Amino acid sequence: MKEAEIHAAAEKVVSQLSKRLNLIALDHCIKDRPDGPYLIIEVAKPNERLYRALNETLPEISEENPFKERVTLSSRKKNPPDRLGLPETQLLKAELSESLTVDRHTYTDNFLDRYIKSVFGYEDQIVTASNYIVYGRRGSGKSSLLAYAMHQCKQKSEPYVWIDMQVYSQMGRVEITLDILREIIGHLAKLSKSTNLKSLHEQLAEADPKELNGKNIHSQIPNIKRALAEVVKKFGNISIFLDDLHVINRSIQALVLSDLYAFCRGNRCYLKISGIEHFSRPWDVNQNIGLQAPHDAQVLKLDYNLTMPDKSRDHIKSILDAHAKFCGLPEISFIAGEGVLSRLVWVAAAVPRDALNLFGQAITKASAQGQKRVSITSVNAAASEMAEQKMRDLGQDLRGEKEKILSTLEDIKTFCINAKKKNAFLVEINSRGETYKNVQELIALRLVHVLHEGITPNEAGRRYQALLLDYGFYVGIRAAKSVDLFQRDPKTPSAKELRKLPILDGK
Repeated sequence: MKEAEIHAAAEKVVSQLSKRLNLIALDHCIKDRPDGPYLIIEVAKPNERLYRALNETLPEISEENPFKERVTLSSRKKNPPDRLGLPETQLLKAELSESLTVDRHTYTDNFLDRYIKSVFGYEDQIVTASNYIVYGRRGSGKSSLLAYAMHQCKQKSEPYVWIDMQVYSQMGRVEITLDILREIIGHLAKLSKSTNLKSLHEQLAEADPKELNGKNIHSQIPNIKRALAEVVKKFGNISIFLDDLHVINRSIQALVLSDLYAFCRGNRCYLKISGIEHFSRPWDVNQNIGLQAPHDAQVLKLDYNLTMPDKSRDHIKSILDAHAKFCGLPEISFIAGEGVLSRLVWVAAAVPRDALNLFGQAITKASAQGQKRVSITSVNAAASEMAEQKMRDLGQDLRGEKEKILSTLEDIKTFCINAKKKNAFLVEINSRGETYKNVQELIALRLVHVLHEGITPNEAGRRYQALLLDYGFYVGIRAAKSVDLFQRDPKTPSAKELRKLPILDGK
């Protein structure tokens, strides 16, 4: 073959493999050997996934192509100076972007292979035959933990139903309960081919929510329990995943859960629920209704904020390393400069999804600035943009008096950036105080972060919460260059350090 034809044949193989890897064009070269040319596709570190993709690609190559049986993967002999320009890094950016939203469809084929366990190892609990409520701020891994349990159900061929609560954010109690019941019964009817479930689903499908109330729905509970018992007997325990409980109105959350728990209890049907704790009310104390912890459901808290920054750093690094290796990079430090991961923990406030988002954005910013690796400067720039995004997204979660909460945020920013020039501070724990209540809302919204849940800096009996203002409000801003950053390296803060923090006067 002519040289041009050989190169064209090689390009076809590389192009086909690149399509399988999210259209990333891979580096390659042709080696002349005594028995003919050989195609070498180069990556920073070959892995099983890349070899599998290559093996799946080769049957698609025509028999006439000289490289159909003469191609392999190889590590680069030398590390390129521009690591951010590598195809593997571009693939990592795409993977990080894809991983920001986790639901039942995320990484369908290899979710468990790519999953990184939570810091507290809740995976062993969430799969057990019990009801669970998983709490954490946005991006802390709530949906991932539920998805882990869901994939375990799939492996065991146990029945499950996944309900995305986001679609019910504007609905009332009866509408929500009725639609969830339709989803559960309809899905299990298809799985089991049960005539009882099919008939029950048809009744629910024809029901008019305007003519129903809680009492009417509860009258169907015996029928639902008997129908589901058939599925349990044939297939095993049923898991019902309710992702993002907090998006529906707090006043009806306990009522909806009570409706669902009525047919789950004692029927080997288990509720696995996720939500932001500050915006969730699974138990109504006044009406004695809903799911009460720990009697009806066990609580798993993923949101440890910055109270354990050293463990947060290890956890975030393990997640980024897993993504990097999946994309053919040795580890995340291959493209991250010194101190970047430590800064990432602080600017992401230990929230895994925020860390992934920030790092992906930092790659883009570092590349645009001609940097060879991700730098602290590029992470800071990404943090500023994320703070703006958080402010735009307030409406998704914010309940109550929005203006007062934002006013408290402005007071904190003025206090930290202009008055004290420190990014960490104390606020007195006072459940009746307006400032303290508003600060709890800001914590849930990831605009203020907890360093310590409660210390006593001066007189006995008065306890204070140690907090950190989100980095996005001051890093990269010329006027805030003089702000004294609390700890450069992530480690559990000492009581002595915390007691020295300025105290924010509250109302």
